[in-house]
Amino acid sequence: MRIVSSSATHVGQVRNINQDRVLATATLAVVADGMGGHVGGEKAAALAIAEFSGVRGSISAQRLVDVAQAANRRVFDAAQVPELRGMGTTLVAAAFDPELGVVSIANIGDSRAYLLRGDHFEQVTLDHSLVEELLRQGRLSDDEARSHPQRNMVTRALGIGPDVDVDVFDILVEPEDRILLCSDGLTNEVDDDGVADILRSYPDPDEAADVLVDTALHNGGRDNVTVVVMRVVDDDGPDTTVRVDADEAADAAVLDLARDDAEPLPDLSADPLADTRRPAKRRRLPFRGLMFAGSVVSVLVLAGSFTTWYGRSAWYVDEVDGQVVIMHGRPGGVLWIQPDTAEETGIAFDDLTGASQTRVTDRVVLGSLSDAQELVANLESSESPGG
Repeated sequence: MRIVSSSATHVGQVRNINQDRVLATATLAVVADGMGGHVGGEKAAALAIAEFSGVRGSISAQRLVDVAQAANRRVFDAAQVPELRGMGTTLVAAAFDPELGVVSIANIGDSRAYLLRGDHFEQVTLDHSLVEELLRQGRLSDDEARSHPQRNMVTRALGIGPDVDVDVFDILVEPEDRILLCSDGLTNEVDDDGVADILRSYPDPDEAADVLVDTALHNGGRDNVTVVVMRVVDDDGPDTTVRVDADEAADAAVLDLARDDAEPLPDLSADPLADTRRPAKRRRLPFRGLMFAGSVVSVLVLAGSFTTWYGRSAWYVDEVDGQVVIMHGRPGGVLWIQPDTAEETGIAFDDLTGASQTRVTDRVVLGSLSDAQELVANLESSESPGG
């Protein structure tokens, strides 16, 4: 068996900078979605891709974890300078072992991997995000999750702390399986049913990659969008055909910068796990972090810099001393990060209708100050017509 792969990436319809980075070789595919300001996001993703670009030889699941953790340390070390502090990147990677017929998938953050086998389509990876945590707890429905203002808030990413947990899944592949890696710029614009329909309708990876990106752009393209489509082929043809549809000239400076501070990778061609036999039945193998089910706070404790960002990346409306105010932070605070007053509205809490008072006391977490101001503007006074 071999794999035919194709990738495509686009800046989207809104953003000015593409912070996504992609790598595809005969046995390896990686998508990284940078965050932390466009300079930091670009570099974080480029550093992660540069770490994987040095990988040669057979790639076991354990080796995939090792390289991801090395990429994490590299991004974290680079983020210690003030202008890059807080940068990070999500990561999803797939490594093909042709001798075993196994694809190992690693992920950190909310970039995803999917498997299409015949009519069956499923998300292989688990999102490390606030919304996914709320879904697991039964506090959000699938429809609510798709429109939640914090749907892009990740709880795990490369470069946020000196160490990171990596989820790994093994797939014993079959001919004509399709594996999709993508950034959230695709999944925020195209639902799973739409993605599955495109993969079924376009068996050729080149066409599928193009249509997936075009559909995301047509649906709004509010973020950078990147995909890699991998098709398992059962023949003895030439090595994997790879099309990487990216602006290589624009990436060159960033990748050169990434490689300038790179440490040489050890020769891992004699991988002790390369010959490990997986069970014939497909299953998921949790190496590290698959048991991640703790609260968001417990995750944040492991990453002090992320805690600060997380604690300050929200707004909510509250009642303080009888007045309606907009607070910056999270209700109750997060560890040492306590909310403070962002804006006094001049509205007396007692003047509101009962329904509007409930909207205030619910202290719904919002993604921006403008969202909080909009909520305030929609509050109704008990003295207003119909109040």
